[in-house]
Amino acid sequence: MYSNEYYNRITTGIQDYLVEHEVPVPRWRDPRKEDELAFRAWILRAMQELRLNVDEKDRQAVAEEVAKRIIGLGVLQPFLEEDGIEEIIVRKGFVMTERSGQIQDEGQLADDDYFYRLSRRIAEMEGKGLGGKEPKIKVGLPDGSRFAATIPPLSREGTAINIRRFARKKLSLEDLVARGSADRETIDFLAEVAASMKVSVVFAGRPGAGKTTWLNAFSAHLPSHAQVTVVETFEELQPQVEHFHHLVVEDEEGQMADAINSSVLRMRPDVLMIGEVVSREAYQYVMALNLGIVSHTTTHAQSARMGLARLENLAQRDMTVQELRPVIGNGLGLVVHLAKDYVAERRQYVRFLSEIIDVQGYENGDYKIRSLKRREGDKYTPLEVRATELFR
Repeated sequence: MYSNEYYNRITTGIQDYLVEHEVPVPRWRDPRKEDELAFRAWILRAMQELRLNVDEKDRQAVAEEVAKRIIGLGVLQPFLEEDGIEEIIVRKGFVMTERSGQIQDEGQLADDDYFYRLSRRIAEMEGKGLGGKEPKIKVGLPDGSRFAATIPPLSREGTAINIRRFARKKLSLEDLVARGSADRETIDFLAEVAASMKVSVVFAGRPGAGKTTWLNAFSAHLPSHAQVTVVETFEELQPQVEHFHHLVVEDEEGQMADAINSSVLRMRPDVLMIGEVVSREAYQYVMALNLGIVSHTTTHAQSARMGLARLENLAQRDMTVQELRPVIGNGLGLVVHLAKDYVAERRQYVRFLSEIIDVQGYENGDYKIRSLKRREGDKYTPLEVRATELFR
């Protein structure tokens, strides 16, 4: 068994060898099998000529691991392949990981210059620039993870990297109960809401609160015959329906909005799922509500009520608040707010349902809302209504 430090050391030497011999690196996404085999053969040749201390029986496995690191994320690649890791964090060469809500130190795996060069290489592979004029990037990795980096001069303390990983296992609403994130009454209620295809839902919360996880689990209760369209900028959603129309668009101004508008008008879905509302796509989401399309999405907000304000703020570039509120008030059904808190004595983040509000309409310039369920301490209040009362 070879250590991570050993792989880091020999990978650097092999990379220098490959550069010297002008060996092309296989494509970042969907490399051809023959290119991968040829690249691995070059690595085996480098190992031999550099006289690396590798047992003969291990040479193929070591070459494969080195190839993964060169083609992928270098010293961070093993964390990308390890089950249970939710986030990979790099600050000035020091690496941390988040597992089950706990931050763990992984140590100084390389110097800051290494991660600066790694970030630039990732940007180049995605056809983006990273430098003085564009000191930050956010891109999707081939496995669906989200890679974000900032470099100097914007990042004053060297290169900063965050890689958000998404669970490979598709969690169910029942799994969320088992994890203590909700109670049985809540998931039975939401399952009935999803199955009805009559209520649009926004899952709101701070970054990392579990919004995407909840939307994925919620989608499992859509009817099997539902015509579902999914639109997102990063491939994060895992709709738990057999057939759906999936659009992944560039993270650029207007791309998401155009895709939503085109899908709604041409594909005529029963249900529209938007990965995340963060910009002008908010207007298209609101317009889908206005057309009577059942639409589910996620957004950042500190409370359920502020989730409505978030939609307003993002859509104001295209409509006034006075125009938006009647549409949202009469088109949106529920806002499900999710919380993420740090428990100091456990040194762990915990995620849980905070509140569900029912958006009942619009009156006298503001929304009519009622709180249906909320967490008080470690317990939940009883639901104020049955799901069928929402199917108006």
